[in-house]
Amino acid sequence: MIWVYTVTESNELQARDASSLQELQSLSKEVDWLWIDFMEPDDKELEVVAGLLEAAKIVSDFKERKVFPRPERIDDYLLFSVPLAVYESRLEAFSIYVFVKEKMFLTLRSRHFSKSVKNSLKTFEDCVGKVCAGVTNSSFILSRLFHEISNENLDVVIALRENIDKIEERTLAKPWDKGISRSVFGIKREISALERILWAQRELILSIREGVVLEIKTSERIVATLSHAVNNISRELSLLDSDNNALDSILRLQDLGMIHKVERNLIYLTLMALIVSALLILLEIDIINLLSR
Repeated sequence: MIWVYTVTESNELQARDASSLQELQSLSKEVDWLWIDFMEPDDKELEVVAGLLEAAKIVSDFKERKVFPRPERIDDYLLFSVPLAVYESRLEAFSIYVFVKEKMFLTLRSRHFSKSVKNSLKTFEDCVGKVCAGVTNSSFILSRLFHEISNENLDVVIALRENIDKIEERTLAKPWDKGISRSVFGIKREISALERILWAQRELILSIREGVVLEIKTSERIVATLSHAVNNISRELSLLDSDNNALDSILRLQDLGMIHKVERNLIYLTLMALIVSALLILLEIDIINLLSR
């Protein structure tokens, strides 16, 4: 699906759908600024992307979920590949491709970014005409996207925490369950993957906030938005450290449970040995008494 957003002369945001490369090229000549959003594009729509960017390879990169750790120059656009962690039945990573130039903003994404795009669009609609002088609409929306994506990370962190709580309950009930260790190390791998995603987000945001990406103009408002996103990510990384510590505690609890189980078994075996020994002694006494009669 292709959605197009433009700003009118009266500073109102207008939305419409589009279906062809010719339609988009014609529209781009009529307006001062254009946001083209490709959500779950099919092969025909991906051809439109390739035509707009004059770069066919980006289509295969998108299909293969290729991640660009740094901004890349694609034709006369600057490409940002922003990762997002999604937790449904398991942890998965997706990327939104954001192509930026002064009068054009293009996003290529999966449905998982719909919430971030919708919220960014709503904020932009509220702020149309209030963007600081010297700052482009594209720079403003890019900062809002980073902010919204950093907010969504918390949902994944909470989902992981809920799974850890379930494993803790299993460990308390059945510390000898061999599946507990597999579950713990499975979540540890997911935490490690999420940490890599968060660090990638953080480094990309910092590069813009610190002015390393010269093409993206910032303002006091944009810097504040990016700083908030960085703080969100720092908070989420801290929570993941806490989760890792909780998983280590589960492993120690399981070890203690196993030790206690072994100790109980040894006590039972010792008692059984004492009982058998006592029976043998009594039996031996009876045999001696019989022989002495």
